Order: sequence, then structure tokens, then C-alpha cells
Amino acid sequence: MRILLLAGLALSVFASQAVWVTFSPVASLVAVELGVSKELVGLLALVYPILFLLLTIPSGLLLDRSFKAGVGLGSLLTAAGAGVRLAGPGSYEILLAGQILAGVGQPLLLNSFAPAASRLYPGRKELVVSLLSFSMYLGIIYALGLGYNLYRAGGLTLLLAPPALVALAGLILIVAGLPSSLEPYRGSLASLARTARSREVWLLGVILGLGVALFDNMSIWLEPVLSEVGLGDKAGGALALSMLLGLAGVSLIPGLVARRSARTLYIRLVSGVAILVFIALSIAPRDYTVGLLIPLLGLLMLPAYPVIMEWVSRFYPGEVHGSASGLIGLSSRILTVALASMAVLFIDSPRSYFLFLALLSACALGVSLLLPRR
Repeated sequence: MRILLLAGLALSVFASQAVWVTFSPVASLVAVELGVSKELVGLLALVYPILFLLLTIPSGLLLDRSFKAGVGLGSLLTAAGAGVRLAGPGSYEILLAGQILAGVGQPLLLNSFAPAASRLYPGRKELVVSLLSFSMYLGIIYALGLGYNLYRAGGLTLLLAPPALVALAGLILIVAGLPSSLEPYRGSLASLARTARSREVWLLGVILGLGVALFDNMSIWLEPVLSEVGLGDKAGGALALSMLLGLAGVSLIPGLVARRSARTLYIRLVSGVAILVFIALSIAPRDYTVGLLIPLLGLLMLPAYPVIMEWVSRFYPGEVHGSASGLIGLSSRILTVALASMAVLFIDSPRSYFLFLALLSACALGVSLLLPRR
């Protein structure tokens, strides 16, 4: 029965992320069809990070108190949100309501990686975290990679149907797997308070936030930055390849890092590589450097998320896995939003922009030096 619960959780995570960025590849087209501004269409994706910031701590506490209730509610809200969107694809208000429902469910799903690893398969924690992280990234890649073609082929209905079906399948499997016997961890407000006093949790959150900020920055600003040197058309392909290679990295690197107890070493090495990559891009922004170095970063950096979640599941007591994930998520999202906003000050030239990203990478390296070596 545990395998059903894990499979359902993976499908729900995939659907949640696909719902999040459903409209990103076709925002201008959807705005025309619905008769609203592009900014309002952008709001459909923006509700996700806003709700995550508001709900990450309560969702982590709920997962610690009752893992089954947390993942069950998260999958139900995701399926409900995706279904509501499909029921009224021509109404902006209904689409927004669906995004909000699914957005409320997102932190319950994303903060469940460490609790799921410790409760479902405590002997294979790195495998569980890698599988769920793979599903998370795959949902984003699916929506961004196929969204335009799906919309062109069948309009909003075809665009919205696959995430809704996957979310429903995930909910059914989770309900079928809920009777599974799980590790009897029970969190509390007191355990949340103890976790919040751990310096290591906040250090991991800062490192994760800096890493996510790097990719969010490039997702938003890489095309206009490279356009300054006639390489704007290279941005999309480089980012897409970085995500695909990142999936390969997620499949292989976290398990290798965990088996060798090299979590801190991995974070330090990747931070150092990122510094060198961004300095190289600031000096020589060419089609071959963009096409090679940015995908290399995806391969090495995207596995950082499952490595950090496995760290939590391995070295923290089971009753605080959700809370620790929530605190890490809170600090990382705050950093991500702040740094994405700051980047606008540096986008006038590739040199200043990539040096800014190199500085962020150096900050990540500096923070990683405060982590335990093993």
C-alpha cells in the first residue's frame, strides 16, 4: 500500500507544478482569449509563491502532526483546483479560483518530501526524495515545453485537461494508499519552535534560496540580457536543456552524494562551479558558452533540492521533518523573490548581470562553509 501512496504523491506533485505554470508559455494568447491583460494572466502563476510564503509553516506543522492528513489534503486541493479550471476554462474568475485552490495545496505537497522519505521507506530516503523532486521538475518542464503546442492544438480545454487528469489519478492512488502503516511521528508547536532555533535549518534555507534565485533570475531575465549581445534566441534552448539535464542529475546525484556522506562537499563544489561559470559568461557571452555552461549548471544545481530534503530526513527527528522543510522553504522563497527583484538593476549588460549571479553563488559558497563538513 505504501507504493500506492508514494506513486499518488509523485503524480500530485507533478500536477501541482504543471498547474502552477500552465499559462506561462501562452500568456499573451490567453489574455486575448479571455479579454484580460497579460498582467492578470501572470497573476495566475503569481498566486502560487504568495500562498507558499503564507502557508509553508502551517503546512509543515500539519504534515508533522498527521502526514496522512497533510498529503491527503494537498492532493485533494490540487485535484479540485485543476478540476475547477477545466470546468470553466473561458472564465478568468474560475481559472483564478482553481489556481488558488491548487496553490493552497502546493506547500503541503512540496514540504512532504522529507516526511514521506522517513515514513514510507526509511531505508531508501534518498530514492524517495529524488523521485518526488524528479516529479516536481518534470511537471514544470511538461507545462513549459508542451503548453504552446497543446494550446494551439485544442485551446484552453486541451491545455488544462492533462494536469487535471493526472491530479485526479494522484488523489485516487493516495486515497488507496492512506491505510498504509506509517512511522508514528507526531509533531507539535514545541517541536516547531525547537527546529526554528536550529542555525543549520536557516543555513540550508539560505543556500536553497540562493540556488533557486539563480534559476528564477535566468528564467525571467536571461533572454533580455542576452539580447543585448544578439543572443536572445539562445536563452530558451539553453534553459530547456539545463532543466532536462537537471532531471538526469536528480536521478543520479542525490543517491551518490548520500552514500558517500558528501552533502556539504557537494554544495560547496557546485557553488564554486557556479562562480566560475558566471564569471566565464560575464567575460565571454557567446553562443557556445551559453549553450554549454548554462546546461552544465542545470545538471549540477537542480539536484541540490533533493540533497537538502534528504539532509532533513536523515539528520532531523521524524516529528519535525515537515516543519524543517517549511522553515527552509520560507527562507528560500523570501530570498528568491527579493533577489529576482534586485536583478533588474543589473540587466543592462551581460557583464554586470552575470557578475551579479557570480556574487550570489559566492554568497552560497560562503554560507556552505558554515555547514558541518559531514
